[in-house]
Amino acid sequence: MKQLGVSIIGTDTDVGKTFITGLLGALAMADGFDVGMVKPVSSSAVPFPQFVTMDEDEMCVGLESKDATYLMQSVGIPESRRHEVNPIALAGDYSPRLAAELAGVEIDYPEVVAHVKKVVAQHDITFVEGAGGITTPLTADITFTNLMKDIAYPAILVADGRLGSINRVVLTYEYAKLHNIDVKGIIVNDTTLVDPFLLKTNIEDMERYTGVPVLGVVPPYQGPNQEHIKLGWGRSFLHTAKIWHAVWGI
Repeated sequence: MKQLGVSIIGTDTDVGKTFITGLLGALAMADGFDVGMVKPVSSSAVPFPQFVTMDEDEMCVGLESKDATYLMQSVGIPESRRHEVNPIALAGDYSPRLAAELAGVEIDYPEVVAHVKKVVAQHDITFVEGAGGITTPLTADITFTNLMKDIAYPAILVADGRLGSINRVVLTYEYAKLHNIDVKGIIVNDTTLVDPFLLKTNIEDMERYTGVPVLGVVPPYQGPNQEHIKLGWGRSFLHTAKIWHAVWGI
C-alpha cells in the first residue's frame, strides 16, 4: 500500500496528544499495518536512568523524551531505533526553540522535514506528533505550523472537552486551515471531569463550527498497563475503520 502519514496536532499542551497518538498507533498495528512513529523535536527530556550510547551525531545523546518512549512502547519500536522516532531531544520545560537556545543546539529545520518524510516512506502508516499547540516555536522564525504545512500530511486535532474547548478547537482549526493544514477530524480526550451535557453540546458545536467530524471521545485510561486490555478499551472509543477512512479514504 501507499505509505501514509498523519499529523497529530493539539489545541494546547497537555491535551493528551501523546496518549492518543500511541493508542492510534497500537490500534493501527492491530489492524495489520506496519506503523511508524515520529516526534521529531521534543523538549522536557530527562537523563536516561542509565547512560544509553547513541551515534555521536544524534542530539538526543543521554536524554530521553518520555513522550517518545511512550510512542515506541505503544507499537514495539526498540531502543535501537529511538533516533527514528525522536532525533532531537532537549532538556527543560520550554518550547523547543527556547530549549534549543539554552542548550546551545541549532535545529536544522530542513533536516527535520527530511527526517519525517524519510520515516513516513518506510512504513504503511506513520503518526507524526507535534509539541504543545500548533503555534509552538520550533526555531527563531519557524513554528510547528510550518512543519505540519511543509510535511503536508492530513491532520487529526486533539482537544479536551472542557468549558472553552469550542473556542480552542475553532481557533486552532481555522489557523491550521489558513496555513493549508488539512484537518480531517477531531478527537476529544480526557473527558471524565466534564459535565456530560456540556461535553455533548461542546462536541456538537465543534463539528458545527469547523465542519469536520469528531472521530472519538476518549476518557482517561485507568486500567492495567497491558496492551491487549488497553487495545480492547481503546476500540470502545476509537473506531479505526471510521478514522482511517476520514483521514486517508481507505
